[in-house]
Amino acid sequence: MVVLALLAGAGWLAKPLWQPWWYAATLCGGSLSGGELAGLLPAEQLRASEDTFGSGRTRLTCGVDESDGRHFVLDVEAEIDTGAPLGPLGMEFTVPRDVQDVYPTSVPGFYGKFGPVIVQECPELGRDSEGRKQRLVTKVYTHGVESDASPESLRTAVRIANTADAETGCGAGPLPLPERVEPPRELSPGRAKGTMCGWLAGQNLPKSPSGKAWKVLAPTAPDASITRCALVDSGTGEAALHLSGWYGDWAEEPFERLLSANVEIPEDLSPHDALLGPDFGRARARCAGEPASFLATSYTRNNDGPALPMSQVRHLLGAFTADQAERRDCTGVELPGPKVHPDGD
Repeated sequence: MVVLALLAGAGWLAKPLWQPWWYAATLCGGSLSGGELAGLLPAEQLRASEDTFGSGRTRLTCGVDESDGRHFVLDVEAEIDTGAPLGPLGMEFTVPRDVQDVYPTSVPGFYGKFGPVIVQECPELGRDSEGRKQRLVTKVYTHGVESDASPESLRTAVRIANTADAETGCGAGPLPLPERVEPPRELSPGRAKGTMCGWLAGQNLPKSPSGKAWKVLAPTAPDASITRCALVDSGTGEAALHLSGWYGDWAEEPFERLLSANVEIPEDLSPHDALLGPDFGRARARCAGEPASFLATSYTRNNDGPALPMSQVRHLLGAFTADQAERRDCTGVELPGPKVHPDGD
């Protein structure tokens, strides 16, 4: 610490090289790594932004701005989300989109619009006054530095999530620091039995588009707020089917926004319903007292129709939903009918 203070006093302002280590020692509760920040910050004169870590607030923020103080280069946020429409998770889905860039099972989250998003349930906080689960949502945004997941941003997000977990009393428990951003392993259906996508091993799977063997991607933990399974055609390397479960009040509006953008919904139905579109399917349930939606998408690379017939997509969506319902204490399961909307069979 003495050496760091001497560096600060002797000219760190004139040497951007020292800035990452200075910010790591002074911002965000001192939980960051100078080496990781060095990979996230540009080599130019910077300044610290507002830091609320250690303040007792429910929304914790810190970061680094450009020298003029008007634009950020690193923005860190950690906040308790109760499922409100304008909460941190809802704001992540203001543009209709699916989530396919999920992290490995040790990190409950995904790569969001601007960087890592970690979502953890808070058992020590219980439910809010309206009976909704409370979740700790941690985000790390970088500006103009990275456009895809990196070890530096992911490890930074995990460090912040662990600090915020302790400060907010969430009770999620510490996450391990990942060494790298690993893509999910491709497993044969038989070898996927020990994962949350093990139900695929017992299915009569359709023929893949190439005629080659199927591989299974099972990247998420069974209790994640967004779960995912995928079937990959080993002949093309392309995922022919993505299946995901979205849990909690926070997902209601983003999911309906996604449905409205992808399906031409007839007058007798609404974005709240279970239905099939041309390459998109949705089922519903209530799981542990919360709304849940189950999504199936089957796109070709050229988006010229589904990679699998929608009758097969519907069957696999039903099997995925049944497995998730058994795992997550779900009731009131609603599956789409056989009709593909806006028209077709």
